[in-house]
Amino acid sequence: MSIPKRRLQAWLEQRLNLTEIFSFISTFGLAYGDIDTRKPLDEAVDEAFKKPLPAYAQWPQVLGLITFVLFLFQMVTGVLLAFYYQPAPATAYDSVLTIVQEATLGWYIHQMHYWGSNILIALLMLRMVRLFLHGVYRAPRELIWVLGGLLVFLSVYAGLSGSLLPWDQQAYWSSIRSLEVLAELPLFGWLANFLVGGLEVQGLTLTRFYILHVICLPLSMFVLFYLHFAAVRRVGLSRNQAAAEPRPLYPDHLADLFTLLFLIFGVILTLAVLAPATVQSQADPFSSQPGIHPPWYLLPAYGLIEALPSGVGGGLISAGLLGFLLLPFLDRNPGQSPGRRPVALLLLAALLFAMVWFGYTGYALRG
Repeated sequence: MSIPKRRLQAWLEQRLNLTEIFSFISTFGLAYGDIDTRKPLDEAVDEAFKKPLPAYAQWPQVLGLITFVLFLFQMVTGVLLAFYYQPAPATAYDSVLTIVQEATLGWYIHQMHYWGSNILIALLMLRMVRLFLHGVYRAPRELIWVLGGLLVFLSVYAGLSGSLLPWDQQAYWSSIRSLEVLAELPLFGWLANFLVGGLEVQGLTLTRFYILHVICLPLSMFVLFYLHFAAVRRVGLSRNQAAAEPRPLYPDHLADLFTLLFLIFGVILTLAVLAPATVQSQADPFSSQPGIHPPWYLLPAYGLIEALPSGVGGGLISAGLLGFLLLPFLDRNPGQSPGRRPVALLLLAALLFAMVWFGYTGYALRG
């Protein structure tokens, strides 16, 4: 470290507790274990980097940290897009065209934000599957499961609110289908529809979606991420945390983390270039287009609701979502490993099959 840098750090440490600030940042998975905030920053960081990792923080169990980094990436790209976007029906579509056609790297940032959103939702869902397989919802880890489930719900709602913002035909009518799905959910749909002002998509709906997408939902998700990581640091993700061979944070953990992040962002970049989301003609409330569906994460619900009598599908989905959140308090099987929970594994397999089947059914509908 150069002399000027040491002097600046010493000057700041006389006025700020830099170690305490680093301790807050490390809550999200950068370092594990308690950090002594009474020590100088260099000493505390060196001590943290030499601590062995708990088993739950080692490869490949770093999906939580990866999802948080991807969430931060979404916030950065979203802020860049917000510099140009104008959330009003008369200007939204033209501002999106300005972003993708005229702004420097606008098309690239728009596509990265779009695909990053979809991959974030997929990774949060995948992480819940992994937590279920390993039984990470039993006492004292109930909050880890509940907070993770709420993160999935909010990420889906964030994706839904962002899908309307381009204000083209695809965005408009896909949002109509999505709101129709939410309206069928007796326990969850009423809140979603209340926040956006009902089923009718209009100028006020666009404004509400924008405020939810850029302020309310990101702040809520950040708080949930913080609480989720705080719970993980408190109780861990496994009863047998000493089962794995101890490994240091640096370089083992950071090397694994950056390798995974490199692969994920490589996938996002590849999808942005090879499968870009196109901007269609401006939204026309009087010209419905056939074949437009809700986003992929709502397709299973869409297919189920359309396949069953009115009210039945929405009731089943609401009961399933409520059971999903309350799973730690409903499942009394003391086993945690997958081999000791055959019934739970069969239920998971049946649920995944049903999601794929009804997702395909929803996609096959003409809308």
